Amino acid sequence: MEVAQVSVSANEFENEQQIIAYSRVLMCRKRIHDSDTCINITENRSKLTANIATTDLAAADDVSETPTLILPRSSPVPPFKKLRSEYGSAIAMPPSLEQSTFLRIVPDDVVGYCLSFLNSVQDRSALQRTCRQFRRLSNSDDILASIRLGGDEETGLGGIFSYDDGLDSASKKVSLFARAGNVEALYMLGMIKTFCQPDVEGGILILQRAAKEGYVRAHYTLGLVLRDSHTEEANRHLITAAQADYLPALQEVLPNRDMKTKYGELSAAQLRPYLDSIGLNRFLGRHYLECGALRELNTSHCWNPLCGRWAFKANLMVTPPPLDLRVSRMKMCSRCCRAKYCSKLCQVYDWRSGRHKTECQFL
Repeated sequence: MEVAQVSVSANEFENEQQIIAYSRVLMCRKRIHDSDTCINITENRSKLTANIATTDLAAADDVSETPTLILPRSSPVPPFKKLRSEYGSAIAMPPSLEQSTFLRIVPDDVVGYCLSFLNSVQDRSALQRTCRQFRRLSNSDDILASIRLGGDEETGLGGIFSYDDGLDSASKKVSLFARAGNVEALYMLGMIKTFCQPDVEGGILILQRAAKEGYVRAHYTLGLVLRDSHTEEANRHLITAAQADYLPALQEVLPNRDMKTKYGELSAAQLRPYLDSIGLNRFLGRHYLECGALRELNTSHCWNPLCGRWAFKANLMVTPPPLDLRVSRMKMCSRCCRAKYCSKLCQVYDWRSGRHKTECQFL
């Protein structure tokens, strides 16, 4: 490292304060014109020596009190990562600590297998913001197919749906995971098309695809949706779900006496996990409230506040529904003849939770 010595006599200055001021001027000039250099100032009794030295990245490890200037972006040498200490001063971080080579050595399939255990929407969002390699791996089909989209069971937090989502944005979000083979995403996309879009047949095809992948909830939903238009197919889906011991399907297939003998009095807490996710039900319910065309078809929303489905009313309809709307009719409470439910699951849950049991006598 070459060092240029510039000697200035102390007799040219009247006092020590002028010497310090002159040294600061030199430092400012060098920082402006020569940002890749650092200045070392030493004071003697007889003279002031300004040492202007050209430094490289190895000077970052120097323990001296020499002030180090951060390299500009135009420099061919990569700059230090700018960090701040607890006192607000800049800390130079060596490039060896800034970029680790560990992830470059480990194969992608090993890293992808480790990342597959992070299977929530929030975990994937964190991976997207970590680094380029994690972002690329989080967009792979293996990771997308294992993500759970429902969020928290009680609150719906951490799910894929947000309150501001419209029909297009919600479909776009779910389609990314559905194309990767995520069966929960296939089910959600089929529900959106069945209950929110005119393409009900397309939604039923997507639900059938999820059912072929072994998603029991899709079999149960197809049994409910098609029970008025395709009775045989609906019964086949319900029997398939019942053979898998899916409790809501057993409620539709078995008589009430057999259900009570086998399972006893089911509580609302036991039935709650079988309802759709909070985010999906909120989206379906919000769309029904905002779409006046559905309410003009003599439809009714499910009386269960945690359900977002709608269906045709149980009474005779003045105007028959169009052929492309295949959502089955509602089931009415035989006691008050006001509450309408899309399934026995919602009816029993609303009663066992105590909500409809309290209001039924006043309706």
